[in-house]
Amino acid sequence: METAETQPRYEFRVFGTNLKKYEEKINDLAEKEKTREMESIYLLTPWRHKNNVKIREGVMDIKVLEQEKSGLEQWNPFLVGKFPLQADVIKTVVFPALGIESPVFEREKYSLKQFIDEVVTVDPDLAVAYVLKTRHAYTVNGCITEIAEIKVNGAFIKTICVEAEDPEKVLEAKKMIGFADDTENINYPLALKRIMGLTTLPGYWNTREF
Repeated sequence: METAETQPRYEFRVFGTNLKKYEEKINDLAEKEKTREMESIYLLTPWRHKNNVKIREGVMDIKVLEQEKSGLEQWNPFLVGKFPLQADVIKTVVFPALGIESPVFEREKYSLKQFIDEVVTVDPDLAVAYVLKTRHAYTVNGCITEIAEIKVNGAFIKTICVEAEDPEKVLEAKKMIGFADDTENINYPLALKRIMGLTTLPGYWNTREF
């Protein structure tokens, strides 16, 4: 198994379709540095499991939720490896990260297509979100800051994220952008599960302000 570790970062993220006032504030505070488009495949379960499991550019990528602090989430990412992946790696790393029982594998190694078609889509405990992202990068108060338009299985929504290794910097950037102290911090798996009907939808997601 090939792994690559980076430093854990504290993250604050929101989703919505009416984020214009925050986008304008970010553009007042910083210059846009770059825009990137990317495709990701998220693997989801109906349960609130504390991991973010996705495939990007043919690489299995897992982020582990280490802790929550002052309304922020600290995520520790590592790369599992590039497809094709050994069945043993899928069994011992990927399925434990998803929090569900691993199936019996019929191959020693799986291409990405084989993994999706033969392992994921046939498992009643798994759902797949195909996510197309257009990400605009900024730096606010020394924090990685992102505005992104995304499509989740064709459904449109926006997200704004602020992240850094230092939680105090994230909290200050959050305040500078104009987020209230009680603004809900929503990670990708939770947002995707809400969009796909895999978990309870909070009332404010159905308001015009959202």
